[in-house]
Amino acid sequence: MITLTTPPEINTVLGGNTPASYNKLVIAPFTMDGVTQIVLATLRLTSTTVPTATPILGTLRINLPGGNEFILEVPQLDIVRRLVLSGGQATAVLAQIETAQAALENGLVSLGVVSGTRSAGV
Repeated sequence: MITLTTPPEINTVLGGNTPASYNKLVIAPFTMDGVTQIVLATLRLTSTTVPTATPILGTLRINLPGGNEFILEVPQLDIVRRLVLSGGQATAVLAQIETAQAALENGLVSLGVVSGTRSAGV
């Protein structure tokens, strides 16, 4: 969870003047694919001051083979942010994907759910 420094404020009623501060950002669910080297996630903005306010949803996509592209979209707030990650940033993202995959595979082997030896790679 990320608490936003300057959260967007949106009226809780159409045409009203009672804004809700959408200050909580949760990135879940998300997938990190070691084969395609793509990260996909759902962004969920909520208000801790008005917990009944409808969540605002968006998406996050990191596409390493697609030119190290990072795209964050929140259509309800008219936000589209596209960045090209540097080589070092792309390497860091790939390392996180590989670390998560290794942890999951090692866990399956150590639990005895899968019989075998884990090795690096996809």
